[in-house]
Amino acid sequence: EEIGHRAGLAPAQPDAVAVAEAWKAAALEYIWEHRLACQQHWPQLRLSRAALKKYLDAELTQKNELHGPRSRVVLTLQAERVCHRLLWAVGDAFPPAQLLFSVEVALQAQWPLCRIRCSDDLVRPPNIFSFVLLILTLLLAWSFWGLWHTAMAVWSLPLEGVGKRPPNDANEPTREERLDQLAARVLICGSLGTFWLLHALAASFPLRSLHSPFKRDLGCLCAYSTAALRLSRLVAPMTAMAMPVAMAIRFDRLGLSLIVPMPGRPAGLHTAALLSASCLPVLTMASAWSVRSSLYSHHQLFIVLLFLAHLGSSLGFAAHFEMVKWAVLSATFWVIVAFYTFAKYASEFSSVSLVRAAKLQWACAHMVPVIGLLLAAALEVESGFARALVDFICENQDVIPTKMCKRMLRNA
Repeated sequence: EEIGHRAGLAPAQPDAVAVAEAWKAAALEYIWEHRLACQQHWPQLRLSRAALKKYLDAELTQKNELHGPRSRVVLTLQAERVCHRLLWAVGDAFPPAQLLFSVEVALQAQWPLCRIRCSDDLVRPPNIFSFVLLILTLLLAWSFWGLWHTAMAVWSLPLEGVGKRPPNDANEPTREERLDQLAARVLICGSLGTFWLLHALAASFPLRSLHSPFKRDLGCLCAYSTAALRLSRLVAPMTAMAMPVAMAIRFDRLGLSLIVPMPGRPAGLHTAALLSASCLPVLTMASAWSVRSSLYSHHQLFIVLLFLAHLGSSLGFAAHFEMVKWAVLSATFWVIVAFYTFAKYASEFSSVSLVRAAKLQWACAHMVPVIGLLLAAALEVESGFARALVDFICENQDVIPTKMCKRMLRNA
């Protein structure tokens, strides 16, 4: 609990013991109000206010920091004891941030001359999380602006001008190059959106002033806060759609079939890659809707499948680049690193080293948009600089035919 004085009012700061007693009274009321959620987990449980008060007195410890720079009282419930398990059961139905908010309201009513804060959110208190989220928001807005302009440029090009540059400007990209740029910018939007979502989840952690959100796994962060839960369920599937959309644009531009084979467009590796990418929004939704503790084993299974689908679709995408083969090697390297990190995460999680497992899960989660940005950069190079360089070399030499030269260099 952080406690300050309202401007223009006389100081009326309580002592740490009074704050702890008020917190226990508010927490007792919250547990009692949601006792049915506890009895759903343990039908034989018999609760009483007197017993709850006794356990809260025994299991709550306090640390007085009212005279420190943060002016707060740090209250800690002993883990895996009675009250901790009861709040865990309530938290399976109602996010723990609701408890912190109700306690804050009760304490604020008891000491109206003080500013009392019991939880953090997306915007308060302002710190490094808010700054990073602001930078990512600006980058995301810039990427959507670029995507809109590229989509409008593709829409304005005639369909019959395939492979030809606009007659009014020989330096303008062809329709194929514009489509590659469109696929790249869809990937950029999706990758930056994933970065934004990850750091929004971290900023939504209601206890980030006390504990680093990077020491909690993503499912735990989503379960703590209503805002994080809504973000994961609404934004995460939209960011996951970037990969299948970009792959569909790219494969259609290459003349490959999409999901269903067509005459002259047989199925192949690209079909498996696109199927894997098409599963991403569904697996993301399943992961976001299974974060509750009663479904936690399902959540871990969906997280594993989601990560494998991301890596498989990235490799399948990189394998169909025409010129920038370095992107395939780089993507392969990052996939190997991601597999190793994910294996370490699974090992730490199974051995109940939850803090180390959470850190490794955050590393794996950041690798996904990094690979996406790598693929986008490769597409931008292939559709712009690399293709222009090949055209310049082949059109300014007389040794071999121009078309043969372009084919040889693009396949090199």
